[in-house]
Amino acid sequence: MNLYYLHLGLDYYDYIESNNDLRYEFQKHTNFIDDYFSKEIRKLKLKTDGTFKMIAISPTEFEIKKSSVVPDKALKVNLSFNKKRYEQIKATEDCSYYLELLEEGFKKANDYKKIHLQELLNVIQKFKDNDCKNEWQHKKKRSKSDDLEVILNCEFTTNHFQLVAIINQISTKKELAKGVVMRTDTGSFIHEGMYKNILIDKDIIVTNGSDKPIIKINKKAALKGELKFKILGDKEIKEILSYGLDI
Repeated sequence: MNLYYLHLGLDYYDYIESNNDLRYEFQKHTNFIDDYFSKEIRKLKLKTDGTFKMIAISPTEFEIKKSSVVPDKALKVNLSFNKKRYEQIKATEDCSYYLELLEEGFKKANDYKKIHLQELLNVIQKFKDNDCKNEWQHKKKRSKSDDLEVILNCEFTTNHFQLVAIINQISTKKELAKGVVMRTDTGSFIHEGMYKNILIDKDIIVTNGSDKPIIKINKKAALKGELKFKILGDKEIKEILSYGLDI
């Protein structure tokens, strides 16, 4: 069995009744770390002893419980939660406290089971070296008849998720237009399924997970170097996808 997931979140059982709002808020701010580290860990194909496929690092202000393997094959470790430090960074792009919790959690987990500690510490260093960015290319589409290449890049941070459209001219490799076309509140389940494919026709269309048009980019404007777009769908969808955007 390989290690597949990393989860950093306040202890569910300690906070679900005492302060679930804090638990949920913390989880939203650390989802981008869960996402990044889980993807990096899978690439490494780290073998476990067969009892766990996930490491769950669970800070708490309450009693520190012994490390154990809990249901869903998660190796769970408790750490002391410094709420004051969390409050200082939660509205910023500073993720230093989260990474300190990861490092401490990995070391404590390794005291209980062998988890390929050095490889996991190397992932932390790689994340730091890349300025704690969780970014990836989602989709690339070309239209030779329009001499256009459209790229969708994802940027997932502690405070938001955003989809960036880049429109290039194929023949000259010139960037014609670039900008954020979708922004949501942070949290992995908020943006999932909101974007999927690119269609190039009269305009440039971004579809969602159900293959429905969700964003329309003006192709004529893009050819002139301008990024003009419209979010489609009902009012609720527009509000979710335009979080923090002035459109």
